[in-house]
Amino acid sequence: MRLRVLLIIGLLAFIYGPVIYAQQGLSIIKGTVSDSTGAPLKLVNIVLEDNTAGTYTDDRGIFTLYLPGGKREVSLRVSSIGYYSREIELLLNSDTTNLDIVLETDITALREVIVRQQVITESPTLARIPIRDIKLVPAAGSSIEALLSTLPGVNAPNELSASYTVRGGSFDENLVYINGVEIYRPQLISSGRKEGLSIINPDLVNSIYFSAGGFNSSYGEKLSSVLDIKYRKPESFAGSARAELMTNSVHLEGAGRDGRFTFLVGSRYMTNRILLRTLDTRADYTPAYFDLQTLLTMKTGTKSSLDLFISLARNKFEFVPVSGRSTFGSIANAYQLYVDYDGFERDRYLIHNSALSWNIDHSTDLKSTLMLQASASGEEESFDIRGRYLLNELDKNIGSENLGDSIMNIGIGTWLDHARNRIETQVYIASFRSRWQNSRNILSWGTSLKRESIVDDLNEWRMIDSAGYSIPLSGDGLYVNKLISAKNDISSFRTEFYILDNYSFNAGSTNIIFTAGARLAYWSFNDEILFSPRVSVELVPNNSLSIYLAAGRYYQPPFYREMRYPDGNINTNVSSQSSLHFVFGTVWDFEVGYTPFRLSSEIYHKQLDMLIPYKFDNVRVVYAGENRALGKVSGLDLRLNGEFVRNADSWLSLSLMKAEHDIIDDNYGPYPAPADIRFSADLFFQDYFPSNPSYRAHIKIHFSTGIPVSSPYQDRYDNIYRMPPYRRVDIGFSKALKDEFSPLRAESMLNFFDRIIIGFEIFNLLDIKNTISYNWLSTINNLSGEVRQFAVPNYLTGRSLNLKLNFEF
Repeated sequence: MRLRVLLIIGLLAFIYGPVIYAQQGLSIIKGTVSDSTGAPLKLVNIVLEDNTAGTYTDDRGIFTLYLPGGKREVSLRVSSIGYYSREIELLLNSDTTNLDIVLETDITALREVIVRQQVITESPTLARIPIRDIKLVPAAGSSIEALLSTLPGVNAPNELSASYTVRGGSFDENLVYINGVEIYRPQLISSGRKEGLSIINPDLVNSIYFSAGGFNSSYGEKLSSVLDIKYRKPESFAGSARAELMTNSVHLEGAGRDGRFTFLVGSRYMTNRILLRTLDTRADYTPAYFDLQTLLTMKTGTKSSLDLFISLARNKFEFVPVSGRSTFGSIANAYQLYVDYDGFERDRYLIHNSALSWNIDHSTDLKSTLMLQASASGEEESFDIRGRYLLNELDKNIGSENLGDSIMNIGIGTWLDHARNRIETQVYIASFRSRWQNSRNILSWGTSLKRESIVDDLNEWRMIDSAGYSIPLSGDGLYVNKLISAKNDISSFRTEFYILDNYSFNAGSTNIIFTAGARLAYWSFNDEILFSPRVSVELVPNNSLSIYLAAGRYYQPPFYREMRYPDGNINTNVSSQSSLHFVFGTVWDFEVGYTPFRLSSEIYHKQLDMLIPYKFDNVRVVYAGENRALGKVSGLDLRLNGEFVRNADSWLSLSLMKAEHDIIDDNYGPYPAPADIRFSADLFFQDYFPSNPSYRAHIKIHFSTGIPVSSPYQDRYDNIYRMPPYRRVDIGFSKALKDEFSPLRAESMLNFFDRIIIGFEIFNLLDIKNTISYNWLSTINNLSGEVRQFAVPNYLTGRSLNLKLNFEF
């Protein structure tokens, strides 16, 4: 308790202490940066030549640079990708100096700048996520998903997993692309502790675009969201290395002298044993996660190039449990479960993704891409674990000398879990995309052909023996509590076509961007034909306000788990789930004093049809295997981001939502969806010492209401109660030994590196026990003939520490 109090006091002192020291005597340089046509330029770097201060422009090209007191003669360096850099000498005669800076276009980089801007205008709900400080976000593995989970509408209530839910959808309802390559989720992983590394390597990322709904027809068929990741195409030699207690990584990148060949390669190794040791189950954990990714590009002519993307991942998880102790209940009814274990678990996951793309510039206005993609995975899960348990009632009488001690045994028994599961998936895709544009119109279209092959061999069961009786109890024989036994071999083809038109025009001073498109898809498994139109309109009355409306039909064709009954057999008559989605949003840029802010808001509604009911079991989604539910989701998302502290991005996200499903003709009415998180709030905040910005603190706070859960022993979905809220505080401290603001002496050997950062992180600072799932135990009939059932919580990780050291060159 004393440690917790000291940590909280130290945290508050570190974050709010700098407020005590008013920054007296500062000089201010304010201004705008634009190109030769007068268009504002964002993310332009403005740095003093001596590297003692710096900043960058916002979306309107505006910047504010604060200088240490006493400086009157300064030299500014202004630079941005795609433009020639400028050096400006200034003599400051007042406390505030105003500048209007114009950068000339570097013709050799113009094409890249145009493409990046067009991605934004073609889908108003697609937001660009800043990645400047992604490695500073306090999270295990520094994953992209940890950053994503701080956005409104996105929830990831499991720090061990890269899985996330968006606006009431399941983990399987999210599209993920890396350089246009669609990424598929593993099918067997049932627990976040087995998952390991996210497939996205943050060392290689150039841009992140995310939409929580209402995305355009160029993206595929999923009900909830799309995450579009682009890796870098290097211009010069560079690299980085990162060492932590859990994750180690290295990456290299470079380009040939003539620019015809570039390479980007990164490798990571992770073992989260430190986190797993904070779980309630004492065990010998042996996790090992490794991946290797590369992006190679080569020009095949003056107007064509080849891109080769390869990703290989190998996850191993071994688990030998010893014992476990879990206390649960309330003040009125407190219980403790003690378990003694025998057995082991061994899991192996091998995942491969590769894609070869041929990019052709037919002309200045017409471009095409032909891609061949192959994705394959081999997943094995093997365990035999026996648990012998004692379920005791605890003394709850305030003032009793035995308060908190066991006073009565109310359950004794054994369970035995067995599994020999193996799934192999293979997906081959051939796709073609083309894009034509003029000054006001962008027309794009594409088609793809997919072949999917899935071989599944499942053999999993659980037997529970309570006080000598097998549960479920039957006088006719011995029955297992859960049984999945099936062998499935499925092959099918999917073909898709999309068209998208984006047209912009002016109505007075308002710029109007209209986007319309549609997708047409066919699946050979059930001869299903899908047509999904999507449309959006965006009004931009000025540089500080954007208003948009998006609507469309979205489908989710079953991949594999959705078409599988709980017993493992396949439903050959399964159909695609569908959603009619409406989004109304605004983006408002404003200033408070000299500080720029952005307020984003979206109101949305989803009308769901042909749903396949499901339940969550940790990160596993257990589907009913039949289209027999309807649903609706409505909510409000808000996000305020800006430099609450100068030169440090921070943001606050809030979400309100109500998600309901309704089993058709069951006469029980609607029930909360499994991902019905009514309220969530996220804060990512950065601060530093005003006198020395190389010392920084980074805090990530999350709160979300609990999700509904129900007993696996009943078929009804409406008998639910909610998990406790998920609450978590992660904090990190970092020191830049070298960066643009902290140069080293000229003779230092470390000048080989452009950036050196050392960090210290505390995960789950308040040591809160968050629940991820339940063990459902039943006791045999009591004297009144009643059977009692207990939901024993499985808790997530406790407080743990991490050290990190980052090098960039």
